[in-house]
Amino acid sequence: MFDLEKLSKKELRRGKWLTILALFISVGAISPVQAVATLALTAGLLISIFVAPKTVLRWILPLALIAATWSFSGVSWLLQAVLTVAVIGARQVLIGQTKIPAKLTTATETKLKINGQGLNKRDLTVFKAVFNRANDSVNHIESLLTETNGLRKIASETEVIRFARGVVKELADDPTQLTDADDFVYTHLPNMEKILMTYHDIISHEMIDESDKQQLAAARDVLRQLADQIQQDYRRITRDDITSLQDQLDTAKRTMRK
Repeated sequence: MFDLEKLSKKELRRGKWLTILALFISVGAISPVQAVATLALTAGLLISIFVAPKTVLRWILPLALIAATWSFSGVSWLLQAVLTVAVIGARQVLIGQTKIPAKLTTATETKLKINGQGLNKRDLTVFKAVFNRANDSVNHIESLLTETNGLRKIASETEVIRFARGVVKELADDPTQLTDADDFVYTHLPNMEKILMTYHDIISHEMIDESDKQQLAAARDVLRQLADQIQQDYRRITRDDITSLQDQLDTAKRTMRK
């Protein structure tokens, strides 16, 4: 079964235009006597040009074939019913039902509680603004990383969202660590978000040339580098905890030797 949600935009566009070509050939191949069938396929052809690729593959093509089947004169209703069932069955086997995308966690839904102890009202207000902006960026980046197979691969291999959320949680627990996460908040996170937004704009183009492909490949390399930097940001902001644990282990070992 083809999962349309996992196909790249290029693959979906290719499928759309192959469908349009098939409908065009079908219109030309049908005898002029079968005017109604020709009209049904022509309608499907024209609609396909102006709608999204997923809609073409999931609905327009099957409906156009069913309409054409019932428009042929001289064909028994039993054969028409069998052909209709065959089209519906083929659609279910090849494409399946529309999947409801997994609900992404938004900044509002995350509900990370900020520990405001030790901060005055003004400092807490400023921190909340910075924190909410960073949290929104993480959620936006998570959404953008699902756009293509290449981006999903980067997200999976680098675990960038897990590390980014880890930094955000550490900041919520201890806002004074913002100075240790300034690169994360003001450089790495915004740069990744901007690159992904531009990446999304390019892959949304109807036609992508060789120069565009090279730019996309370069962008993926930079995204991996930024993901590595975000991982380092997490290591940096948690280093005090690691150091504290190491000190406790060393103390425990010395105690056991006595």
